[in-house]
Amino acid sequence: MALPAMLGMGAVIAFVTRILEWIVTRIASRVTNRLAGILIWTTLYISLLVGLAVTFSAIISGISASLPADLSQGIAAIKPNNFEACMSAIYGSKVAVWVFQQKRQLIDWEQGRPVL
Repeated sequence: MALPAMLGMGAVIAFVTRILEWIVTRIASRVTNRLAGILIWTTLYISLLVGLAVTFSAIISGISASLPADLSQGIAAIKPNNFEACMSAIYGSKVAVWVFQQKRQLIDWEQGRPVL
C-alpha cells in the first residue's frame, strides 16, 4: 500500500517543479526584456549625444576654417582654445546624469517601488 503513495509523490513533485519552472521563466523573461529595452535606449541616447558633440565640433571647426581671415581671427579672440573640450564635458555630464537616473529607476523597479 505504501508503493502507490510513493508513485503519487513523484507526480506531485513533477507538477510542482513544472509550475515553479514556468513562474521563474516568466519572471526572467520580463526582467530580461525590460533590461534589454533600457540598454538599447541607453546606447541609442549615448550614441546620439556623441554624434551631436562630434557634429557640433566639426561645424565649429568648419566655420572657422571657411570664414575670411579677419572674421576667423575675431572669433578666435572670443572663442576659448578648449571650447570643444568644454562642450564635450557638458554633454558628458548630461549623459552621466541620465545614466544614473536610469539606474535609479531600474533599482526602484526591481525593489517594487513606483517608478516615475
